[in-house]
Amino acid sequence: MFLDNKNIILLSTGSFNPPTNMHLRMFEIARDHLNRLGHTICGGLMSPTHDSYKKKDLAPSLHRCAMIEQALVALPWVKMSDWEVKQNGWTRTRQVLQYHQNHLNMIITSRLNGAIKVDTSLFPLQFIENLDANDSNQNRAVNVRLLCGADLLESFAVPGLWNDDDIEAIVRDYGLVVVSRSGSNPHKFIYESNVLTKYMANIIVVTEWITNEVSSTKVRRALSRNESVKFLISELVESYIKEHGLYETLNNKYSNNDILDVNSKTIFLSPSPSNKTHKTYQMDDKKLNIDEPDNLPCTEKRVINCEKTKVKRKKKRYQ
Repeated sequence: MFLDNKNIILLSTGSFNPPTNMHLRMFEIARDHLNRLGHTICGGLMSPTHDSYKKKDLAPSLHRCAMIEQALVALPWVKMSDWEVKQNGWTRTRQVLQYHQNHLNMIITSRLNGAIKVDTSLFPLQFIENLDANDSNQNRAVNVRLLCGADLLESFAVPGLWNDDDIEAIVRDYGLVVVSRSGSNPHKFIYESNVLTKYMANIIVVTEWITNEVSSTKVRRALSRNESVKFLISELVESYIKEHGLYETLNNKYSNNDILDVNSKTIFLSPSPSNKTHKTYQMDDKKLNIDEPDNLPCTEKRVINCEKTKVKRKKKRYQ
């Protein structure tokens, strides 16, 4: 089955724990690429996963939904869907796509005959207004497509992680828009999969040439260490996190005063890489450790070896 529909709603699923600027940028990258291919992007959806999804440090869906709402202030053509988090438990991606496609079809039908009243708040207002403005004879069919990264595509090959029927249904009935980092090779992965090759016409690969390694995991780590996350997440999301003490920001074991403690017995410095030999120095009761690149001869890990070398030289001098 080839999905030849040019009208597309991009749907992204995940924990969004927290939502990062890269999550938002995926929508922008995909829209630019699809527009160049002649598609019309009618809107986007972010669907956070259910609380029963077992993942370390997963914030409650109440907070994750609120953070997504804050993040999407800067991206009004994308909406947050809380349908998935309101279910009784974890929902398969195939079912998430199916629900939103069915709901979208009901909205379009209701606009055509005016007899059915359907909640339209799930989709961007501009999309609904465009439906009302279009000629009733025009083809209004819209396809919900799964927007994802290359890592999700490659996870299809992990034994036991995905149901084989689900993989085929997702690619056959909805299609994929895969945002891939430069250097990765999703086309090779598609080639190595019989199912993906069968429906490869429904898979659109978009390469992100501007390298961005931002991840929710790294953001959580930075927050727990009281490190700056500016330009990694929106300021509204950051304010929400700190206001509600998410990701250990209230019980932070680090503080600004710990950045340079003059009473500390050990001072750590991180110079720029050079060809000079770095050593360990004793300053009064403080030990000065230089954290230099691994390719230099005397690192903190090799302090003992350096000291042994000095001892050997002294012995040779007195012989």
